Amino acid sequence: MMTRRAVILGLCIGLAGAAWAGEVIHKVGRVTWHPTGYVGKLLAMKGYLLKVEDGYVLFSDEAGGDISAHDLPVNGVGFDTMKPNTLYLLHGKFLNGGLIASNGNPYHLELTEAPQPLAP
Repeated sequence: MMTRRAVILGLCIGLAGAAWAGEVIHKVGRVTWHPTGYVGKLLAMKGYLLKVEDGYVLFSDEAGGDISAHDLPVNGVGFDTMKPNTLYLLHGKFLNGGLIASNGNPYHLELTEAPQPLAP
């Protein structure tokens, strides 16, 4: 018979492909509206590819809509495999500078692992 702890551990392991248990998953808008507290930190975020640019993509909480300075430029491991209208979980380092984005956002997320598609 499985103990309660074993059941919980099994559920956590089952969810690991989507997110590690207890991991804080940030919203793009929250980070880009208040960026200074996040600079240099490893972050998990979920959202959508909004637009493909040369060497990066613009990432948003929304699957579509107008592009603004609060959409997040993303580059790094596997950014070029992302597809529109797919919800992704991203893990990367939030940086200031080093990428000049078309939307004027001076910050970007440099992926440390490949984007993980999620069920909406």
